[in-house]
Amino acid sequence: MPANEQQAEAVEPSTLVAPTTTPQTPWRERANSELQKVVQLFSSKQLPDLCAKALINSPAKPSSRWSFGNQLLMLLAGTNDARGFRQWNEVGRSVSKGAKAFFILGPVRKRVKRKLSDGHAETTEEFADVLVGFMPVPVFRYEDTNGQALPVYAPKTPPPLMEVAERFGMKVQYERLAPGVYGATDHTNKTIVLATEDADVFFHELGHAIHRTFEPKSGHGQEPEAETIAQLVAATLARLYNRPADSFSWSYIASYAQSNNPQQVGRLCMRVLDRTKKVLDLIYAPN
Repeated sequence: MPANEQQAEAVEPSTLVAPTTTPQTPWRERANSELQKVVQLFSSKQLPDLCAKALINSPAKPSSRWSFGNQLLMLLAGTNDARGFRQWNEVGRSVSKGAKAFFILGPVRKRVKRKLSDGHAETTEEFADVLVGFMPVPVFRYEDTNGQALPVYAPKTPPPLMEVAERFGMKVQYERLAPGVYGATDHTNKTIVLATEDADVFFHELGHAIHRTFEPKSGHGQEPEAETIAQLVAATLARLYNRPADSFSWSYIASYAQSNNPQQVGRLCMRVLDRTKKVLDLIYAPN
């Protein structure tokens, strides 16, 4: 068993001990101190269930209504806005000559007649739309169009550490995403997309962006340890900037630990502790 997991097992539910900090303590030391507090807290008790984030009211895009799978296809195509030929024309833009479409999946529905019975002798008929499959739908990237500028959502107050995102070459923008998705990081195009102004979501995505500079993604989909690193970074930074997100963070990490048992959550946190510290060190590294 790794040393970090042994430390996790040694955490007592009633014991919360962490180094104290003062305003004069360097930011890096304060970050490490808060990280230890978060991990010890998460290892000691179950916190209240997560709270929903307030979503932004950004200009509507067709892709805002797409499934999460189609939104991933859009990100893999290297864009955060894709539409059909006519949809681009409707907003005053046209597809550039020679541009190639990529394809998302659109539902195919068939109208069928169904018989309904009220449990007695009489039956009635009604028509209903039934999903019978999917078909490829061509769409074009914003980058392959030209014409009128599109409205852009600007946050009322940008989150702290935006300059760190810029230092790592990440562009930050605000867009509506699929239901239940608050943020996404496109490592290929170096873009962070946020669907909420809650700072801890930005901190989470910033954690992803920096983590991947020293540990590239090994596969597709979300990885429990990577998600835990990002959320521990978010919880730590949220505390430092007086915007605590402990409950949301505990529930998020517990979902990847696949357990509401604090010791299981603590073990997962301890497995990624050194990598989380490295992310925080890089955030506060001198320019």
